[in-house]
Amino acid sequence: MNSYVAEIGEIVRAQRRDDEFIDEIQEKLSKIFKELVGQRTWIRWFPYFRTISQSLYYSNTILAGNQTLGEEYVHLFESSGLSRFSPSLPTRFSFIFLHSILPQITNHLLQKAELRLNHPSTTSFLGVQIQKNAKARKTFIDLVTWTKSTFLPNFQRCHVALFYITGSYYNLARRVTGIRFLLANSQSDLPALKIYRILGYLSIFQVVFIGVLGIWRIIEEASKKPEKSKENLNSEEVFESLEHSWFSCPICLEKKDPSALFCGHLFCWNCIQEHSTTSQPSRCPQCRLEYEPRDVTPLLNL
Repeated sequence: MNSYVAEIGEIVRAQRRDDEFIDEIQEKLSKIFKELVGQRTWIRWFPYFRTISQSLYYSNTILAGNQTLGEEYVHLFESSGLSRFSPSLPTRFSFIFLHSILPQITNHLLQKAELRLNHPSTTSFLGVQIQKNAKARKTFIDLVTWTKSTFLPNFQRCHVALFYITGSYYNLARRVTGIRFLLANSQSDLPALKIYRILGYLSIFQVVFIGVLGIWRIIEEASKKPEKSKENLNSEEVFESLEHSWFSCPICLEKKDPSALFCGHLFCWNCIQEHSTTSQPSRCPQCRLEYEPRDVTPLLNL
C-alpha cells in the first residue's frame, strides 16, 4: 500500500481533535479529584491536571501502539521519519515525556528559581553570591523572567511557524523523536498550504518585531536610569528596585498591575479584564479554567 506525507491541514485537525479529548479528560479528572479531596488540595494540584490528562491520553493511544482519536478522525498514522515503520516503544515513550511531562518540569523549576531569587534569605544562586550583590540578583531575576515569559513562548511560536512553512513536525517533541505523519491516500489542498505558509511568515515577523521592541525598551530604560552606584544600595532599596521583577504578563509582557485568577495564573489587570469581556465564557488563557470576571484578584502592596 502506498503512503503519502500528511499535509498541514490534516495534522492541525488531528491535533485539535486530540486537544478536545484531552480537555474533556482534564475537566472530568478535575471534578472527580475536587469531590474526593476538597477544594484546598484541588487548588494545589490543579496546575498538574493538564500534564496528567495528556499523559493518560497518549499512554493509552501512542504508547500502546494505537492511533490517537484525532489521527483516526483524519486517517493519519505515525511513522519513524518518512519510512512506513511505526516508531519504536522507546521513541513513543520519549515523545510522551518530552511533550507532556518535560514542560511541566521546566515550568516548576523556573517558578522555584523565581521564588529563591526573590526571597531575602537566599545567599547564593548557581554558585554566585547574591545576598549583598543587588546587580547579580537582579540579573538572575531578569534572566529567569525572560526565559519563562519571553524566550520559551516565542521559541514555541517560531517552531509552529516553521511547521506552517515546511509542513513537518507539529511540535518540538515530534521533531526531537523524528515522529512524522503519513496518509494512506494522496490529498492536496494548495490554497490551504499557501495560507498556512503566510501564517508562518507572519508569526516569524511577529516574533522578530517583539524582539526588536524588547531591545528598544531595554535601551530606552537604560538611558533614563539615573547614574548611581548600585553597590551602595541598602537591602530595602535593593528590594524596592526589584518590585514586580518576579512578574511578567504572559500576554503583553508588562511587569505592572499583577492580578490572579482562581487557578493561580497571573496576568496584568488590563489584559485579563479585556480578555474577560471578549471571551464568553471567560476562561483562563493558559489552563482554560472557567472563571467569573469578579473573581479576578489584583495583587497589591507586594
